[in-house]
Amino acid sequence: MLEAGIPTAKFKVFNEYDKALTYIRKCGVPIVIKANGLALGKGVYICNTFKQAETALKEILIKGIYKNAGDKVIIEKFLDGQEISIHAFCDGKTFTLLPPAQDHKSIHDGNKGKNTGGMGTITPVPWVNLDTLQTLGEQIVRPTLDTMIKYKRPFSGLLYPGLKMTSGGPKVLEFNAKFGDPETQSYMRLLKTDLLDILEACVDGTLSELKIEWHSGFAVCIVIASGGYPNKYKRGIPIRGIVDAEHVSNVVIFHAGTSFDGKLKTSGGRVLGISATGDTLRSALDHAYEATQMIQFEGMQYRRDIGAKALATMF
Repeated sequence: MLEAGIPTAKFKVFNEYDKALTYIRKCGVPIVIKANGLALGKGVYICNTFKQAETALKEILIKGIYKNAGDKVIIEKFLDGQEISIHAFCDGKTFTLLPPAQDHKSIHDGNKGKNTGGMGTITPVPWVNLDTLQTLGEQIVRPTLDTMIKYKRPFSGLLYPGLKMTSGGPKVLEFNAKFGDPETQSYMRLLKTDLLDILEACVDGTLSELKIEWHSGFAVCIVIASGGYPNKYKRGIPIRGIVDAEHVSNVVIFHAGTSFDGKLKTSGGRVLGISATGDTLRSALDHAYEATQMIQFEGMQYRRDIGAKALATMF
């Protein structure tokens, strides 16, 4: 999307380990290394040391842990600032932005450890005001749709650019043509308009005629993951406490990696999404964490700092 003038980090693409390593030695760290294809959100490495960068390249290009998704690597300049998720309903001509959301990608508190498919979200993001959101729509979403129209490939559906809000302005980290996970768990708690009506308007090209309404307040989602995730993890571990957790005020639990054979058990890396709403971000997080702490299974892990940075901006 360079032709559309959409701001991104400077990058180069490599399919050979030695050439990629030489380039990183020249650029220095911190630096970002990405698998070229879809890797369930786990193919991004933020490398603060040369050793971390070397390990990332070996995993992607030599060990092939992402298979065909890792036949090439994208090496990008590291960007400062916080990450946010922008979602837009599109009907090929027009678009409507959803409230801004913020995912927490790293497995451990303080944004440490490996990237995951997402460990928790908040929406809306308190420090992203309406003017900023509209600017993002005009700088990123509109030129994307206009360029696709130019190439006779108009886009209808849900466009999801992941952004870094840097000191030099917003930069696009990735584009997705789908809802984000776990952003959607938070969105569905606030969406007042029937989702089917919105999707039909996207298909019919009548999105501009539909007023999309949202509940006030905040929604959050805390992801509970298996021990070992995003690396190898065990399956079939019994889960306790779901019934009690579901009785916490304003809480809805989304199942992601579970199975049931008379007992509820784990069956994936990210097991449960504990969503909650509240008039304030603090109250929504309090509800979600109260429910999260009632759930137990061997090896379970979750981040305890979801929304912490956003809360700090509110005082």
